[in-house]
Amino acid sequence: MNIDILGLIAATLTTSAYIPQTYKVIKTKSASDFSWIWLIFMIIGIFLWFVYGLMIKNIPLIVANGISIISLITIGVVKYVYRQS
Repeated sequence: MNIDILGLIAATLTTSAYIPQTYKVIKTKSASDFSWIWLIFMIIGIFLWFVYGLMIKNIPLIVANGISIISLITIGVVKYVYRQS
């Protein structure tokens, strides 16, 4: 098996895990169960993986982490916009 295919399969599975949660956060307009520390650490970590993927020109890393960043930022925006005063 080509190593890039293995990477794409892994990237698809791990990135897909964010989609149902992101959908639920948007639909319910609530992200109160997510801590800000977790979101910040995840966004920074995933961003660094994304940059690493760009540096080594690895498509699975770039695509998976790009999508993950969008999902995490979406969760963060919903958490901020719909926070309880």
